[in-house]
Amino acid sequence: MTKSYDVIVIGSGLSGLTIAYGLNKKGLSVAIVEANKFGGAVANYGSTRKKELVAFAELKLTAQQLAKTGAVNELTPNWQSAMAYIDSLENTESLEHETALRKVGIDTIYGEAIFVDEHHIEVAGSQYEGEKFVIATGAKSRTLQIEGSDYLKDSTDFLTQKELPKKVIFIGAGIIAFAFMTIAEAFDTEVTVLQHDERALAAFDQELVYKLIELNKSRGINYHFDEQLIAVKKNQDNYSAITAKGIEYQADAIYCVAGRIPNISDLGIETIGIETDQHGIVVDEYLTTNISTIYACGDCSNTPVPKLATYAVWEADYLVEHLTGDGLKNIDYPLSVMSTFSQPKLAQVGISISHAKENQELYSVETIDMTDWLEYKKNNDAIALVKVIYQKSDNRIVGATSLSNQADLFINYFTMALHAGWTKAELKKIIFAYPSLANDVLRAYH
Repeated sequence: MTKSYDVIVIGSGLSGLTIAYGLNKKGLSVAIVEANKFGGAVANYGSTRKKELVAFAELKLTAQQLAKTGAVNELTPNWQSAMAYIDSLENTESLEHETALRKVGIDTIYGEAIFVDEHHIEVAGSQYEGEKFVIATGAKSRTLQIEGSDYLKDSTDFLTQKELPKKVIFIGAGIIAFAFMTIAEAFDTEVTVLQHDERALAAFDQELVYKLIELNKSRGINYHFDEQLIAVKKNQDNYSAITAKGIEYQADAIYCVAGRIPNISDLGIETIGIETDQHGIVVDEYLTTNISTIYACGDCSNTPVPKLATYAVWEADYLVEHLTGDGLKNIDYPLSVMSTFSQPKLAQVGISISHAKENQELYSVETIDMTDWLEYKKNNDAIALVKVIYQKSDNRIVGATSLSNQADLFINYFTMALHAGWTKAELKKIIFAYPSLANDVLRAYH
């Protein structure tokens, strides 16, 4: 007998869990399907592990900076011990997610979901019926169709390996690559970065990106731009990355971190005619596909926002309300805000610097050097900058970007200012606790 549900969610990452729990609380019958580990990539082998490893890198780099003052000794983090600690935190996470789902009455189904029609899927030989479906399968590592591609490792390999090679190559220069190069360098691995064009972190202010790259170079990270990878070769003791220029770069391991693509290839969506494009499953302003009973959200969809967990959860929250309300309100996204996992971090919110420069009749940009401020001097930080964008017509703050070890925290205060529609004068009226990073926001205007 085919079991029926009000909604079947495919994928148990952050967005899938948010939808399942949200609809369950609203009284709907819900099942959630997972092909790998409950909790998804972020919890089991993605951003969570990345954040934990970056924490070790931050400790190493802070000690390294303070060691220059003679006040402390440098730290030497141990990869095997770090991974053992992280594994101890996460080994039971998938089971805990599955147990928690079942406890509140959400059925868990393990296996690959394949669409049969707009109301049925098949999982491990059994069929399940849903009045509606939500596809929340996220993204997976991009693969390169080149000679020797089987020798390439991906982000999951990097974040789960028990030993870190002494010499590595990262293919790509995006957010994931900058996180991994920060981690690898902190664990005393020789790092080379190959990028197919001349831009790194394309979504960020390129002047600050350049400063970050120069700082990383001073730490020993090697960058090679305009190097298109065309083949990978296995040698006797290592591997070679061969570029279109005929240059051969050797390392103990080569990781392809050249972006991620929607994880939708095994769902059978083409069989029932779900429309897709190069960005994922095509959805409208209600996150509905061209089949009215099927929705998609997060990294697997073609929504026009950064493919970050925060936006996936935002879309999931919207779908909970949409599927249990009148269904008339279209999704409305908040300000665009993002940060790298590098050290120092690069973070931005609102209007970009490039957009402001292209529209100088509308916006002005103020650059504030915070390197000599106590918050940064106390750790002997190498750089701390923020650029603030103002709308000329009313002096409202409409964007900000920062490069510093505290940039992710610093930019969040500007995010609140943007949401509130504050001007520089209104921001100066607030008192924050001292000493604190928030107080430094005010110092920028005195």
